[in-house]
Amino acid sequence: MDVKALRRFILAILACLLGAGLLCYGIAVRQGPDAQLLKASTGLSWYRIAAVFDPGQAELSCTQTVEYRNNHDVNFDKLYFHLYPNAFRDEKRVPFFAEEKLKAYPNGFSPGWIDIHQLMVNGKPVKFNIGGYSSDILTIILDTPLSPSQKAIINMAYTVKLPNSLGRFGYGQHTFNVTNWYPIVCVYDHTGWNTDPYYPVGDPFYSDVANYQVEIKAPSSYTIAATGKAIEVKDEEGYKVWNFKALAVRDFAWVASRDFEVLSRSVDGIMVYSYFLPGSRDGGEKALECAAAAIEIFNSRFGRYPYSHLAVVQSDFFVGGMEYPCLVMIDKNLYNPEHQWLEYVTVHETAHQWWYAVVGNDQIDEAWLDEALTEYSTVLYYENRYGEDVGKQVYDQVIANGKCSYLQNYYFQGIRHTIDQPVYKFTDWLTYDLVVYGKGASLFNELRQAVGHQKFYDILQRYYEDNKFKNATAAQLMKACEEITGKSWNDFFRKRLKSLNW
Repeated sequence: MDVKALRRFILAILACLLGAGLLCYGIAVRQGPDAQLLKASTGLSWYRIAAVFDPGQAELSCTQTVEYRNNHDVNFDKLYFHLYPNAFRDEKRVPFFAEEKLKAYPNGFSPGWIDIHQLMVNGKPVKFNIGGYSSDILTIILDTPLSPSQKAIINMAYTVKLPNSLGRFGYGQHTFNVTNWYPIVCVYDHTGWNTDPYYPVGDPFYSDVANYQVEIKAPSSYTIAATGKAIEVKDEEGYKVWNFKALAVRDFAWVASRDFEVLSRSVDGIMVYSYFLPGSRDGGEKALECAAAAIEIFNSRFGRYPYSHLAVVQSDFFVGGMEYPCLVMIDKNLYNPEHQWLEYVTVHETAHQWWYAVVGNDQIDEAWLDEALTEYSTVLYYENRYGEDVGKQVYDQVIANGKCSYLQNYYFQGIRHTIDQPVYKFTDWLTYDLVVYGKGASLFNELRQAVGHQKFYDILQRYYEDNKFKNATAAQLMKACEEITGKSWNDFFRKRLKSLNW
């Protein structure tokens, strides 16, 4: 296709989107996404959310329209949504282990929730109910079954209460962490609808990519870092209205603060932003430098990052680091000059932009698929940036003589876990880390030694390219191995994934 024909094609697509009301807020054609994201966004569901942020009450007042497309070959008489904020409503059911609660709630327990005030499908009220372990699953009963390729328009109005909690969802002294905050459609796959609760270990989220248009009205003193690109920020009588757009992303998260300072750098045409708190400039510069270097390395080794920006955000957050599409949260304490883990954690979360954000997976039943590969990708960063000797030193220190060595002690104590266990089989974070991150990373190191360095990178590139914007499984990874090497690796993976030995 020549340049003129390509331009006519893109303009035609944009015109269709405008006609459908999907490109609101006056977005100009020249601000459109690149061709890859535009192609990936075609046929996806749309989330259009308008939120008013009240930091004084720690509340969001929201309206939401979901254009859900049935991209499956079955009829749906019900639709299921996660209501993750309700996991924080009942102190006895919050997604924290008992030993974490003091860190999560340093000022004592504080509830969070989501209340649905109104719900309509295709302009008509419908029956719905809210159930699940912590009232975190919304079931919508459709008047007419939704056939393959058809779409349903779901309109909602709801209120979100943020807890005074230093976890993924909540707020502390400096930041409001607004993650897993809106009703999001559950994934339908070969197992049916995935309606798992918000487990206290791992990243218990599983979602399809979708398109987002999100408007946030916040007091003008607040700065917002978000998954989406800020298309427009306008003043409105003491408030700022932030209009964000994100195509083909797996989730939409944002962090707000009155205290943010911001640095930025362009790498490979991608804008990397570092949001940091007063007194943390050195750490903010370090996080920016490391994220930019990681993007450059992973672009070369895995495949190009498809989005226009990445935000690295210092947060009131006690868990170390957490990934969301185009945004990562980093524990503010890691920015202390005496702390040695800022680079490692920043790079790990950046690697998740490839292994989670772009290539997704079921993080509940196959958590190792993104976490183990991301952990090993962090080792690859050190090798590619500082040389093979440093890469080996990091692998030995963190994985071989670190997590795997600790795991050996656990093994002798009678504790048995396989890499491929679902997150709900783990009863503490330490064991999960040693098995999924440590033992899992060693699996990829063994694979690399078996196939050779170049073929190993070829495998990751094939896996990435074939599964962009999809939810992959272990079978897709093994398929990439077979295509690159010409032989089956099923026994290799089965032996290591199912092994109870350390």
